[in-house]
Amino acid sequence: MADPRPLRIGVAGLTSDHVWSLVGSLRSLPAVDVVAVAEQTAALRERAGQVVPGVVGYEDPEAMLTVERLDAVLVCAENAAKPGIAVAALQRGVAVYQDKPLAATGEQAAVIADAVRRTGGLLMCAFHTAFDPLVDEVGQLVRDGLLGTVQFARGLAGHAGLRATGVSDDFAAWLTDRSRGGGGSFVDQAGYLLTTLVCYLGPVDRISGFAATVDPDVPPEIEDNTAAIVRHAGGALAAVDTRWGQVGPTPLRYSFHGTTGTLSVYADRYELVTTAEVGPVGWESVAAPSGLTGWRSVVTPRASYDDEAAHFVAALRDGTALRPTVTAASALHVQRVIDAYYESVRTGRAVTVASLAAPPPTPH
Repeated sequence: MADPRPLRIGVAGLTSDHVWSLVGSLRSLPAVDVVAVAEQTAALRERAGQVVPGVVGYEDPEAMLTVERLDAVLVCAENAAKPGIAVAALQRGVAVYQDKPLAATGEQAAVIADAVRRTGGLLMCAFHTAFDPLVDEVGQLVRDGLLGTVQFARGLAGHAGLRATGVSDDFAAWLTDRSRGGGGSFVDQAGYLLTTLVCYLGPVDRISGFAATVDPDVPPEIEDNTAAIVRHAGGALAAVDTRWGQVGPTPLRYSFHGTTGTLSVYADRYELVTTAEVGPVGWESVAAPSGLTGWRSVVTPRASYDDEAAHFVAALRDGTALRPTVTAASALHVQRVIDAYYESVRTGRAVTVASLAAPPPTPH
């Protein structure tokens, strides 16, 4: 019989602008109460009190975890602070719902993944796009062999810039501080792309990266434009690029190039060119080069924080298995790919990604 008691959730860190949407999605679920927040900045604690009437405010996550009887904690602190919060929660038997990425560095991420392993606790690292049904639909097309063997893929992410998109000062302060965030646009945006590509094509074993800082308001040690080439362990290559400061939206999100077809994934449609005479069920026929057939499917992006929050609560309340893309193990691999990217930028060489089989460091 399901426990009728409402889940008690605390929030550790309010400096990620994602926190307000995530809190709203959690509160929209039945039998879920957001009861406490922990944040050093008084103005953010006051805002939390306005958003969630009656919520108890703490300056320190440790104090919140000690005083409050929590079932779970939502972590929306700066990336470098996440290991301390996540490990403290897991050691107390408190589940962790964590904003992406897992941490600021691969070493920090390994500490979290090791704590999950040692405690057997629940931790979900929410790469938000993993909950867009389009991720499953495209993945199924790839797995069904629609393209033959995928030899090359591309993932793109970009927005108009931190200031132009209305990022708060508190959020921007650590997004542009390497010690607190881990880097710039690559650690901020590439995780979405890498998580999806790893889901479709398997783990990454090597990466070569380039970085540039274009916006004069972005510190020179933080990149706002990137390009990377990755090699998946199965042999497929992929290009990944990210941008803070793009004019207009990114029309193409992903493309997949296989031995029998090419699939382009736009924000509003899929387009396929293939050697096959018959396209996917329900797709419309479109013009294609001689000897090939072309197909199109109109789609609507449906990512929402509501689906993400519901997935975490189902895992916590009912034991529903997490999507592989949001487990600590998957997020750790992505973080190690990101680490290897920064090492490649620093050295000017392609870098091998640390194996998931390598023993994680022991937390001090």
